[in-house]
Amino acid sequence: MDEEYDVIILGTGLTECILSGILAVEGKKVLHIDRNDFYGGESASLDLAQLYQRFRGDEKPPASLGRDRDYC
Repeated sequence: MDEEYDVIILGTGLTECILSGILAVEGKKVLHIDRNDFYGGESASLDLAQLYQRFRGDEKPPASLGRDRDYC
């Protein structure tokens, strides 16, 4: 992995994503990372399994609720 970047952006909220895109279009080498396993910060779209993981810990969603991808 190349470890030299012009800019490192932490977080994937709307502001960070826009900034990352603008800088990349301007030719900057951007490393854009987040501590979460999804993009979007507080405005992220989570599937059903991610919602359960975030708010109910290890509890799995019941099969009666359908597929994870139906909740994105």
